[in-house]
Formats: sequence, structure tokens, C-alpha cells
Amino acid sequence: MDSNTFIGLVIGAIISYLIPKISPYIDSKLEKLGGVVRDKCFAPIKGFFRRRRLKKLRHLRVTRKNSSAVTFKIVTAHIYFLLFWGVIFFYVHLLIQTDYAKLLESNFWLGMFLATPIYCFEFAWLRADGHAKELVKQRGRLGL
Repeated sequence: MDSNTFIGLVIGAIISYLIPKISPYIDSKLEKLGGVVRDKCFAPIKGFFRRRRLKKLRHLRVTRKNSSAVTFKIVTAHIYFLLFWGVIFFYVHLLIQTDYAKLLESNFWLGMFLATPIYCFEFAWLRADGHAKELVKQRGRLGL
């Protein structure tokens, strides 16, 4: 057997024996280091999201007692849904009746940019719908 092969096998055996023995020590040090990094870097971001969630919960608790406000939020979500579908039908009309399809073929990214109102109305609808569902859930907790 070649001396390089023998040395490689011996070093490999030593490493495979030592790594499991020292890995708990390495893991504990990495966990401590990760905890410090996590606390220093992500604590301000976590605080921002916690404040935002607290503000949202306070608003929900105030609004859930007013049945007219809950109904208004539900109707607003439905209106955004109808506007979303109206924009979709408008763009389908553009594709069928006008040269919008040719614009998509010639410059795809411009066509997608011009279609952003669809995504804006979808985002508005999903946000209002989620808010309305959360209000209804909070309203149910009151037992009214």
C-alpha cells in the first residue's frame, strides 16, 4: 500500500472518531453565537412587527363592538372583489377587441406592466377580505 493512501486512511479514521466527540461542544458554541446574533439583529424587526400586530388587534377590538362597522368592512371586501373582477373583464375585453394582444407579443414586459391594476385590485381585495374575516371572528368571540 502506498504511504499517502495509508496516511489518508489514518487521518480519515482519526477525524471520523474526533468529530462526534467534539460536535456537542461545537453545537453549544454555535447555538450561543446564533442566539446573540439573533437577539442583536432581529430584535428591532421583531419589535416592529409586534407593535404593528398590537395596533391591529386594538383596532379590531374597538371595531368588533360596532355592528355597522363590521358590516361596512364586509361590504367593502365584496366591493373590492367586484372591482377585481371588473378589471379582469376589462383586460379580457382589451385582449379580444383591441391590439393589446399584439402589444403583449411585441413587448411582453410592457404588457405585464400595463396589467398591474389587476394585481393591485387583487391585493386590495385580499387584504380587505382578510380584515373582514378577522372582524367576524372577533365579533363571534363577543357572543353577540
